Amino acid sequence: MRNLSRNSLSIPALFLLVTGAVLFASGAFDAPSALAQDHGQSPEQTDDHGHSHGADAHGADAHGADTHGADIHGADAHAADAHGDDHGAHGSGIPHLSSLIAILAEAPWMPPAIGGFLHDYLDPIYSLTVVLFLSILFISISRNLSTRNPGRLQMAAEIIIGGLYSLFRSIIGPTAKRYTPYLGTLFLFILCNNLFGILPAGHASTSSFAATTFGLGVMTFLYVQGIAIKENGIGGYLHHLAGSPKTGLDWGMSVLLFPLHTLGELIKPISLSLRLFGNIFGEDTLVATMVILGGGMVISMTGIEYLPGLPLQFPFYLLGMLSSTIQAVVFTLLSTVYIALWLPHGEEHGH
Repeated sequence: MRNLSRNSLSIPALFLLVTGAVLFASGAFDAPSALAQDHGQSPEQTDDHGHSHGADAHGADAHGADTHGADIHGADAHAADAHGDDHGAHGSGIPHLSSLIAILAEAPWMPPAIGGFLHDYLDPIYSLTVVLFLSILFISISRNLSTRNPGRLQMAAEIIIGGLYSLFRSIIGPTAKRYTPYLGTLFLFILCNNLFGILPAGHASTSSFAATTFGLGVMTFLYVQGIAIKENGIGGYLHHLAGSPKTGLDWGMSVLLFPLHTLGELIKPISLSLRLFGNIFGEDTLVATMVILGGGMVISMTGIEYLPGLPLQFPFYLLGMLSSTIQAVVFTLLSTVYIALWLPHGEEHGH
């Protein structure tokens, strides 16, 4: 009976989730122009007649360049000056869907101080939400562990953690157990943040270079360098950076190799950060562009601004789920390789 009730509830829940994703992102609950906002647009970017340049995103003919259109596209441009910089300097004309926090910050009843705070800390708020979600989930699982009758959540957690450990072990070797807590947490945090951008009124904080991905890259860099010094010592650490010279010719080449290897270590966190940021940022921009296109098509055909747009972005949600998973795997996999490169040869791969 319990299984039957769960199955009967899962189908309506899935239907509501999909319907909400399509309708919300299409603009059923507000004008499509207000939902797909331009983070690079400043409210002051208006012409002498008070018309916003953001109105061109949907076409001047569709909106008639009236005062109402200027208010939607100009004054409600998602506080570009406050929030645009947090996303790694989005260029002008780059649309993104509004999140729940951004909508609350722009509410007329919201005090300006609180609204500005929500705009400034949009990405940290969503990152903290992911942290709380994962913490509550795994704490609840740990309190109901059972070897004889494991629940579904426990089995799912064991599959995920076991699969990650197997991946890390194939790269690092038997000592992978030491690094699985950090690497596994890194994977889950990035994956959940990526997927949050697909949810209705959600936001992927990993689409911000300055607020999220750069921090993840720096944290991984410090973690790897700490492992390198601990496992090799200061002398072994510097010897490795010099290219592990043995002969006189090797020592002569170390003068050139040492700065190159040092520069390579400093570039790694930046490359990790930019790769993750670029893919998630592009994914969000593509979805928002499809929302604008779908809304503009409905407006051009009907002349009514507040109708839901065509759900042209829905196929890209499926691609977004795949891309979000791939990017989390890539970031974690490269971090694992960086650790393996610093381990002594006696431990790496069990040799």
